[in-house]
Amino acid sequence: MIQFPSPVSSMSTSESGSFTTPLVDSKSLSEQVTEYLYKLLVSGQLKAGQRVNEAELSRTLKISRNPIREAIRKLEERGLLISSPRRGTFVRTFSESDIQDIFSFRLALEEFAVRQAFPYLTDEDIEGLAAIVDQMEAAAKTGREMELVERDIAFHQRICELSRNTQTIRAFSNIYAEIQISISLVEHRFASLEDAAVDHWPIVEAFRTKDEQKVIEALKFHIGDSWKRIKEAYNY
Repeated sequence: MIQFPSPVSSMSTSESGSFTTPLVDSKSLSEQVTEYLYKLLVSGQLKAGQRVNEAELSRTLKISRNPIREAIRKLEERGLLISSPRRGTFVRTFSESDIQDIFSFRLALEEFAVRQAFPYLTDEDIEGLAAIVDQMEAAAKTGREMELVERDIAFHQRICELSRNTQTIRAFSNIYAEIQISISLVEHRFASLEDAAVDHWPIVEAFRTKDEQKVIEALKFHIGDSWKRIKEAYNY
């Protein structure tokens, strides 16, 4: 796959938000555009509330509008972009209240999931969680940021699935987009992607002790630390 220039080092915007770095065509151009825009979003180069101009991207990046349109659609599905009729597509904004709601609900939901999971928990379940963290580390080492976030979400989703409670699993699914955004933002608050990945090992080690309260404490610390990093970064 042809790699696009790093958004942080190579992409610039004018005062009006114009993109100035051309992209290179490839067989998987749509996926590359998605990854490229994603990095701009989570690194803060595309600001909250900023309009994403499809026509301008096509002109300045020197590619057709189809892969850009597809990339925008994918990011809309992830909840990172929002389309408004007759106005266009914009980067989603989050208020302090939004972040508060997301993280407080995650804390309550995942603690509830752990308590429900423990009567059924097996060694295989625990090692399954460990395998997901291994996948996160592998993605981090090769700079696959979107995959890292996907595996991060899979880790927390799996905790909810271990509860064997359909309502708990459904509740997680209902806030999937918000969880993805919060995780995406948090990953870039660490010194490196690898640091973001290994931050999950204390939860796995707590599970291995078979001590329910230790798992809840590790999970609370993990989610609470993420919450704190976002609040500090965005001055909430």
